[in-house]
Amino acid sequence: MSDNQKPPDSLEMPDPSRLAGWASHLSETQLEMARAYMHELLYFNRRLNLISAQTVGRVDAVHILDSVRAWGLVQPLVKPGQLIHDFGSGNGLPGLLCAAIAPDYQFRLIDRDQRKMEFCKHVASKLKLKNVVVSCEDVTKRPKNSIEVGISRGFAGVTKSLLLTRAQFKIGGSFFMMKGEGWSLELAEIPTAIFGAWKTEMIGQYTLPETAADFVVLQCRKTAE
Repeated sequence: MSDNQKPPDSLEMPDPSRLAGWASHLSETQLEMARAYMHELLYFNRRLNLISAQTVGRVDAVHILDSVRAWGLVQPLVKPGQLIHDFGSGNGLPGLLCAAIAPDYQFRLIDRDQRKMEFCKHVASKLKLKNVVVSCEDVTKRPKNSIEVGISRGFAGVTKSLLLTRAQFKIGGSFFMMKGEGWSLELAEIPTAIFGAWKTEMIGQYTLPETAADFVVLQCRKTAE
């Protein structure tokens, strides 16, 4: 993907005042970065199916604001400069967006989809992000005990996520998962053996415009091998 590629003038972007009103804590620079990412997301969605067609008209609320509010819960629990691994980051959410609005943190985006990882590389270059590494690989191929902080949005269910990444996380490491409705059922279905290696708790919840659903962020801390 070339940095010279530009979305056509006909590309419909949401009213910028909406995101500014919903995320009033963001600076104008952060809002500009979020809008720039959203611009690329909508353009390349036509070819790569990065987000569902049903959410295109509300991309600012369903995808951008969702990641912004989840990051607001995670950020206080992560030290500046910390490397955060985003699992299943094909469309760049939440890792690429977080990197754009939080330059004091480092992010590694991990996904097996080559085309979507090229999209993430393109956007990182377009936004001149220096705090992003894009890795097209299977998370299970990462070195054992190499990860201290991870985050995901739609990577897999809680049980599968913990099973896939158990060897890669260091003891004491944290895996933050963004979840919607049904998260409590996912927790109830975690096998006892997994509970012996992870301590899981909800660190906060939030809502999004035009939906009655509640969204949460879970923190899963590895306590044993």
